[in-house]
Amino acid sequence: MKIEIGKPSLPPVSITEIKQDFLMRYAGTKGESERRITVNGLNGEQLPNGEIRILTIKAFCHERNSPRSFKASSVKELVVPETGEVVTDILKWFREQEL
Repeated sequence: MKIEIGKPSLPPVSITEIKQDFLMRYAGTKGESERRITVNGLNGEQLPNGEIRILTIKAFCHERNSPRSFKASSVKELVVPETGEVVTDILKWFREQEL
């Protein structure tokens, strides 16, 4: 028997205590859809260079009327409904809102 152990996984990152509505264009397993969501958390990992990569967006989906998790890599567009601002980096956007 041979067991190989790779590098340890990257440290997980959870961002909570956030709440923001977005209009989202999403490419899921059943094709592309548009949804209104309220983001309440982000999950990701810290890269070796210290940067954080967001992997999952946790949100309440108003179309499904339930909490959902969305793969960040499948999000095609996020728009702030009140302003029309297109958000390309959700973590950076939330950081800027804290200023």
